[in-house]
Amino acid sequence: MKEFLMNNKTVNLPTKWEEINWKKFLAFSKLVDGYTDSETKKKKSKTEDEWKEAIKVLDLNTKILSFWTGLEVDEIGQWDMKEAEDIMNCLAFVNSKYEPIEISSFKVGGEEFLLPRKDMMATSSFSRYIEAEQLEIHSNLIKEGRIEIMPRQIAILCKKVGEGSKLDDDEIDRRAKLFEQLDMATIWDVAFFLNKLEQGLMTSFLTYQAVEMQKGEEPQKVL
Repeated sequence: MKEFLMNNKTVNLPTKWEEINWKKFLAFSKLVDGYTDSETKKKKSKTEDEWKEAIKVLDLNTKILSFWTGLEVDEIGQWDMKEAEDIMNCLAFVNSKYEPIEISSFKVGGEEFLLPRKDMMATSSFSRYIEAEQLEIHSNLIKEGRIEIMPRQIAILCKKVGEGSKLDDDEIDRRAKLFEQLDMATIWDVAFFLNKLEQGLMTSFLTYQAVEMQKGEEPQKVL
């Protein structure tokens, strides 16, 4: 975290993804969502439209500063432009691409959770097929912008050492709530792994189907 003194008030701002938890990031995403539609990304040709766009960007930046500092919008309006620019530069990392790292487990709330095995499809129990199906459904929802379901996706697929593949709904709900405390670096790392896992499962499943067809047998259907 980096400390700033603004109008005799001390504010602390994150400087990297590890310093932002999931719950904070989700609130931030909802804040900026209304400002990132396709129309705001198009270059305006009319002067009036350019002014409207400039005001909209200024309004968004003011609300972003208010969100991260915890100060009122009116207070931010009194800041020196250079000071406001320094803070925006501090937060620039939220617009940069995160480079994920390979992880096999993570810890939160004193508990350790393992990421699912890459050969998950090879253990062809019905529950494994259900997990694979849930992974695909949730991944598609996330691609459509439904990022709020990410903690639940992780809760379904990531287990403690020695746990079976099936968890009851109450425990999944508890873990999804717990995973809202995860820092965003861990969330991105897990999401990167699950995306690769989904692609790998699809390849494995298609290969399995092809082998069964070569045997002249009816491929099993995934329910």
